[in-house]
Amino acid sequence: MLKRNLLYCFRLSNNYSRATTRGVSQTLAANQEGALPTDDDKQEQASVPRDHAPTELTLSQVLDEGEASPKRRSRKAASISQSYGSWRNAVSAKLSRADLAPDLGRDIGSKRWLRGVATLVGLSAVAIAGWPGFSTVEAAPAMRIDDRVRDEFRSQMIMPLALGADTGRRMGATMAVQPLAAAPERPSVDLVATLAQGDGFDRMLRRAGVSTGEAQLIARMVGNAVSLDEIASGTPVDITLGRRIAPDAPRPVDALSFRARFDLQLVVERRNGQLVLNPRPIKVDTTPLRIRATVGDSLYRSARAAGAPPSAVQQFLRTLNGDLDMDREIAAGDEFDMIVDYRRAATGEVEVGDLLYAAIIRDDRPRKQMMRFGREGRFYDAAGEGVVQEGLIAPVPGSISSRYGMRRHPILGYRRMHSGLDFRARHGTPIYAATDGTVNFSGRNGGYGNFVRIRHGGGLSTGYAHMSRIAVRNGESVRRGQVIGYVGSTGLSTGPHLHYEMYRNGKKIDPASVKFVQRAQLSAQEMANFRQQLVRLQMVKPGEALSDLAPDPSMTQEPVREIDRIENRQVVN
Repeated sequence: MLKRNLLYCFRLSNNYSRATTRGVSQTLAANQEGALPTDDDKQEQASVPRDHAPTELTLSQVLDEGEASPKRRSRKAASISQSYGSWRNAVSAKLSRADLAPDLGRDIGSKRWLRGVATLVGLSAVAIAGWPGFSTVEAAPAMRIDDRVRDEFRSQMIMPLALGADTGRRMGATMAVQPLAAAPERPSVDLVATLAQGDGFDRMLRRAGVSTGEAQLIARMVGNAVSLDEIASGTPVDITLGRRIAPDAPRPVDALSFRARFDLQLVVERRNGQLVLNPRPIKVDTTPLRIRATVGDSLYRSARAAGAPPSAVQQFLRTLNGDLDMDREIAAGDEFDMIVDYRRAATGEVEVGDLLYAAIIRDDRPRKQMMRFGREGRFYDAAGEGVVQEGLIAPVPGSISSRYGMRRHPILGYRRMHSGLDFRARHGTPIYAATDGTVNFSGRNGGYGNFVRIRHGGGLSTGYAHMSRIAVRNGESVRRGQVIGYVGSTGLSTGPHLHYEMYRNGKKIDPASVKFVQRAQLSAQEMANFRQQLVRLQMVKPGEALSDLAPDPSMTQEPVREIDRIENRQVVN
């Protein structure tokens, strides 16, 4: 009973407050709409006291008000929604009028400018707070690969079969697989061995897997057919090894072949259990290659465009440069003619040799012809006179430190004649002969130390002093540019250098005042041979060496067929 009375009192107070609130709201709404109160409203207001409190409420009225509370709650929610909408509109209006990102270059120090600075600082702080971290990421540990996994990965690699690749993924062994006592070997193995520089033929065969006995036997057989020194380094040797006699024995040689010379193929074969050497000569055409064409903007480019090998063009220019000014005396429209040593094998290989003949044909000037002749390979013109060699080459590649004339001797301490040129050079620098000649002194010579003297033509001689080591002997013939010794500091010398002297009829002269001009001459018998060789070369037709070689009947001839025999016969019906 007490609980029911308390509930009645609580509801009574709530209904009173709600009625008061509803009356006030209705009045405000009426005032906002501008409507006047009606008679019914006046009567209703008159029936309610001034303080809008009900005079008396029964228990049923309280209960009825309690049942109608959901409708009042819905109206209250609607009023809260309207209030929130009004607040949002007001805030939106204020924010639309507020400039949160003003131009900071204008109105500096104003409230609007300070608001922009605050916006910038806030956005920057947010950006910095969201800055990503670049901490070190630890990689996963490497996968442990054993032999089984390695074989599986290897079978999935994309690589040529010739390099040992598999054709697909390997399957694991099953119960149907029976292990073999020994893995079967190939019946034969083909390989290529290369003869290295300074290597022996038998050592090369042993490295390829040939037994010591067979390697020595094959080397003797090859040496009987051709000198082993004549076999060029880098020559490939095709070797075929047969089946082993025993598991631990080396494979025997079944066949071996290589190009011993440009015109010779050597083949070693096993016949009836014995190795037999079979030389196979190769036909070689030795017709020289003649190239004749017109000079364009550049002699070198014109010769290369005509098909001349680069080495032959360089020899051509060096040969004619001694007698002709290649820049002034050769013009566009002139013709050049060169003949090169040229060999072609029936198997298709080509070997280009040295320049044999060089000529320039000009319309308004005499033809200039040069031909290589003699064991030394010198070039001579059509009259049999050798190529002119002008000037002296420097004996060492260094600058002159002291010239010819009077000077104070660095060791003796008094003035005396310096009868030569001193060249700066490091210890051990090669010393070259200034021009062709014959050594007439080689050895120790007092203050000169190790000294070499070379006699040249025309009563001229040159001397080379203070050498660390001498490379020529007394009486030896030397060529221009040949190494005759090495720079040192023997004798009266303060350091490594070359003292270079020149003599005319035994008297010392200034080496800088002499200019050599040398031209070799042919004897009567040599001149006759020279002219015969020149005529033979001039009979070679341009491009003749490039014609097709005659086929080798032993290699290309086909057997005669029966149909070929009766093809030209007359058929009788």
